[in-house]
Amino acid sequence: MKKKLLYVFFGCLLGHGAAAQNLNSGLLCRFPFDGNTTDATGNMSTNSATNVAYGSDRRSQPNAALQLGGGGEVWITPNGLLSFGTTGDFSFSVAFRTLSSATQAFFSNQGYYSASGSTGSGARGWSLGFDNVQVGKVFFNLVAASSYNGNLGLATQASFNDGLWHTATATVNRGTRQVVLYVDGVAQPLTYVSSRPDYGTVSGTVFQLNATASMFIDLNPGYSTSRTGFLTDANRFGLNFNGGLDEARFYNRVLTAAEAQALHTLALAAVAGRPAGAQVQVYPNPAPGGNVTVRLAPALSGAQLAVYTTLGQRVYPSVQTTAGPEVQLRGLAPGLYVLVAKGAAATLTQRFQVSE
Repeated sequence: MKKKLLYVFFGCLLGHGAAAQNLNSGLLCRFPFDGNTTDATGNMSTNSATNVAYGSDRRSQPNAALQLGGGGEVWITPNGLLSFGTTGDFSFSVAFRTLSSATQAFFSNQGYYSASGSTGSGARGWSLGFDNVQVGKVFFNLVAASSYNGNLGLATQASFNDGLWHTATATVNRGTRQVVLYVDGVAQPLTYVSSRPDYGTVSGTVFQLNATASMFIDLNPGYSTSRTGFLTDANRFGLNFNGGLDEARFYNRVLTAAEAQALHTLALAAVAGRPAGAQVQVYPNPAPGGNVTVRLAPALSGAQLAVYTTLGQRVYPSVQTTAGPEVQLRGLAPGLYVLVAKGAAATLTQRFQVSE
């Protein structure tokens, strides 16, 4: 039995590594926001940047994340690469941090069909961010409220405007007509937000788009007027956003659950220059009988802990580490787990195994 568990354990690690290696497949652009608004792939360019600054990222590295105060925007020129239309698959992932509950977008290309800007011309595009009606929830808007067809939005049931760094990944699969939202690499239970019941239905973490509705959900960029006054394709970071953005990526395919977790790991899982193992220790590992001890470095004092299976299912309630540097976790079934420790300066993960 021990040998079998080891095979599973190393197979899981290899699978995670394969997912990380695959993250360049279908990558349209990557904006690391390391002191600039340059696309690291060179596929896209910046049209304008208004009222932007740079601050510390999730690893506390200075000048390494975009900082916006609600009145700044970064407009980009995608060169046609974000024109997903009514048939194209795509995924978008970004790291974010905010305390705000206002309506705001990490990224939005929603606007009008017509370059004239007429409100009578209908709307198209999508946005990912927050909505002040769904306070604190990550909100994915696929059809703008001014569309002929009305608004279509999906919101996470959990809130994430807690001032900590998170990753959000949205995937749209046109073949299966399914939409999934991941936060911190975990598929989120969704709430359907629309005045029209016939756009589709939510089942747990999946939104199933109605076949007829799919034909008029147009994810090509709309047209809009920027803060600097020009009318163009509405592709911009930071529409009314108040907080930090980092590591934004666009793909022309549907990311898998393992890849969403790998993106989260790349973005948030380790403090630069310090191995995660030195910050979060889980022992004994493997742990017999389902009881483990978690020991945190002083820098993570007060962190929140959560435990997930390697498939992203949460199996242990959130634990606030206020009683001291060590926390006891009890009653875990045999298997492989990922411990997530969210502190003020970083989010770290550590894998561990529970044996029979």
